[in-house]
Amino acid sequence: MKKICSFFTLLSVMLLFVKCKEAYEPEVVFTATNLLVVEGHLNGSGVTSVKLSRTQANDSRAKLVERNATVSIFDENKQAYPLTESSAGQYVTSASFPSTGKYSLHIRTSDGKEYASEEVSVLNTPDIEEVSWNRASTGVQIYVDTHDASNNTRYYRWEYEETWEIVPRRFSYYELVPKVPAPLGSPFPYDIIQRRPQSQFPRACWQSEYSKNVIMASSTKLTDDVIHLAPIAHVPNNSWKIDTRYSILVKQFALSAAGFEYWQNMKKNTEGLGSIFDPQPSEIRGNISCISDPAEQVVGFFDASTIKQVRIFITKAEVGDWQYDILCDEKFAVNHPDSLAVIFPANIPLESRGDPFGGITAYTGASPDCVDCRFRGTPVRPDFW
Repeated sequence: MKKICSFFTLLSVMLLFVKCKEAYEPEVVFTATNLLVVEGHLNGSGVTSVKLSRTQANDSRAKLVERNATVSIFDENKQAYPLTESSAGQYVTSASFPSTGKYSLHIRTSDGKEYASEEVSVLNTPDIEEVSWNRASTGVQIYVDTHDASNNTRYYRWEYEETWEIVPRRFSYYELVPKVPAPLGSPFPYDIIQRRPQSQFPRACWQSEYSKNVIMASSTKLTDDVIHLAPIAHVPNNSWKIDTRYSILVKQFALSAAGFEYWQNMKKNTEGLGSIFDPQPSEIRGNISCISDPAEQVVGFFDASTIKQVRIFITKAEVGDWQYDILCDEKFAVNHPDSLAVIFPANIPLESRGDPFGGITAYTGASPDCVDCRFRGTPVRPDFW
């Protein structure tokens, strides 16, 4: 078993950081639509975030985020900690919350309805002892170990963020430049010119992906509050994630018994269906209710804890027999408009072939995703890389 720990994841669109979070389209029928969905966690050791959205019918592909709400956290002395909407439906605050206090979440939606959670205490999350991995027959399996010497935690939940490096398979020395004005009737209205330094393709990109499933464990059936080799993530054989270098940041949350029960129900409803980060079936309830209309159902749970995290890195060399590759066959075209039009501009020119007199007789090319890693990630190196 390899074990590593660290303490400290068209062209204009391709330059954005790629998160690869798939839309969740549940295969169940909602018993009600337009219910408020609250994903809120008071972070006792960092930024607190609350996400608001709405349940939707199965055939709806739109993301029904809840915008322009007034969101606050109140302590038992009625002191308010307001959250601001940092992005559509995402409300955050950097306020510090004393661990001795009790807190409740309050929401007023743009239509004037009010919602509130039960009071919760800030739980102390034990440190992650180790994030480890081994090479299994199906890929790379990643585990977490933790324990609470005081035996007070018992219920745990994890999230993670994967980040991996993408290195292009081919390097381009030439680029296509449209002729201006475009010659009428020409099958190949481009010039192929030597690639300039400022137009070089990135030598590496990075892509990130967040966990989509509910990951949790309990030590209630054990004498000691110990979690050993809890499976966190799995990278299947020959995945491009370990083509060069891979990193995973594991976050650990302590749960109350009520929170564990909520997430357990969430897991049952989403297992095999997709992400937890989209509207859920209305029968999943938590500790949040509608003050304006007590009969209205609300989906969500507000909890509070410190968050502990550990990042590890895994290289292809460490894994050993990883065999990921993409089809990057080079195409060949003689230097004639009719021939060049067969492979360009669908491909990117790589090299030229010349004759003894300095003329160019042919060009080679390859598909864009083999040459320009921005098709699959961002050229901005993460701070932790």
